[in-house]
Amino acid sequence: MANFDANFMLLTMFLTTAAAIVYFIIISYVITQMDPGYFVRNNLSHENLADKNIAHKNQLGKNSSADDTSETSRLTLINRSVSLMINLVKIMVGLFLLICGLVMLVLPGQGLLTMLMGLSLMPFPGKNKLEQTIVARKSVRYSLNWIRMKANKKPFIF
Repeated sequence: MANFDANFMLLTMFLTTAAAIVYFIIISYVITQMDPGYFVRNNLSHENLADKNIAHKNQLGKNSSADDTSETSRLTLINRSVSLMINLVKIMVGLFLLICGLVMLVLPGQGLLTMLMGLSLMPFPGKNKLEQTIVARKSVRYSLNWIRMKANKKPFIF
């Protein structure tokens, strides 16, 4: 404490308080924008998704002419690149939120809610089971629905 003066301590307290308020506003906005049925959505197996993609490609193949093939493939490549970049950003933000949530389990903050937000952004095996484990906690369910109630949104269905 001898190395830090009162102004530095006051500035640190102000910045951490401001960061916590901004963080709460952002997390509240994200929670209110989520679908009320997010935690009970039907999970399609990868086989069903693959079957739908094949049927969609076959339908596109029947409707397109030979001249449109090169243009369609170029647009598909651009769409895949944009989709890949969006997924990478989502994973990085999710990982950042997960790490922040783990830190907030020890420090003041909404640790479990932050971890839940981070996990919802990242695709990995067992994601739904882990989300359900976190949401099974009564305090997490209450906090999520309290935020939605304050924003006049329908509560989550668990």
